[in-house]
Amino acid sequence: MKLSALYKDLKDTLGSALEARMILDDYAGVRWDDILTEPERELPQSTLDQIEEIKNRRLSGEPLSRIAGEREFYGRIFALGTDTLDPRPDTEILIEAALKACTSPPKSILDLGTGTGCILITLLSEWQESQGIGVDLAQGAIDVAQKNAERHGVKDRATFIQSNWWESVGGTFDLIVSNPPYIPNQDIANLEIEVKNHDPILALDGGNDGYDAYKIIFSQLKKRLNQGGTALFEIGIGQCGYISRLAEESGFHVNAIHPDLAGIPRVVEISCGDKQKKIDGVA
Repeated sequence: MKLSALYKDLKDTLGSALEARMILDDYAGVRWDDILTEPERELPQSTLDQIEEIKNRRLSGEPLSRIAGEREFYGRIFALGTDTLDPRPDTEILIEAALKACTSPPKSILDLGTGTGCILITLLSEWQESQGIGVDLAQGAIDVAQKNAERHGVKDRATFIQSNWWESVGGTFDLIVSNPPYIPNQDIANLEIEVKNHDPILALDGGNDGYDAYKIIFSQLKKRLNQGGTALFEIGIGQCGYISRLAEESGFHVNAIHPDLAGIPRVVEISCGDKQKKIDGVA
């Protein structure tokens, strides 16, 4: 099959020119310029067979990131595992919020439900003076996070522990971050196939109302967050009001609500110090 015909087949079958280009780039070393300048070029049969397999896996609903086993997050590549959530661009809002909220690098960071470790590792990469702990219930996630920490040169400042939220966590922290499971369990069946069939249920299921993890986190947050410290939580659509009330009822100040690129409230920023309440970009 000629290069131009292969590209057209991938584009038409997958319904995405971008994914067609990504597959050709990642698995055949073919760039867009090659398609334009060498449309008659033919690829080895072994390469065609591999691309056909990738196409069929994608048609079955498997995301390209899962097929490749890695995902870019905040400009860095993170390995994925069966026990880790596939990091989403929306979670980068949490990184931006943390960098904005902390006027100086926090000495200690806790990441609850760390998954790939992408949040903690990114923050440690941005703040060379900081130390951090990542917590996850799944040992498979811990193993992946440790490999990612080594890959990005922060393994000496990152500790990953298997724990059911707070159970094995000691000490207090200047910054606490979390992207916990927040999807109501009755909604999981209606998720896109890429999510419900390939992301671990442990990272998705937030209980009957989507708030189970937040309730557990806030049950000990007051004694775990240092005075003057900051906590940041990713939230789902329509959850801003409840999480803000939960924070205030637990004795915290809501400093900001950070929207995603679509203007949807995505990250709640709170503190236990005397910071002025404000809403960042959200009416």
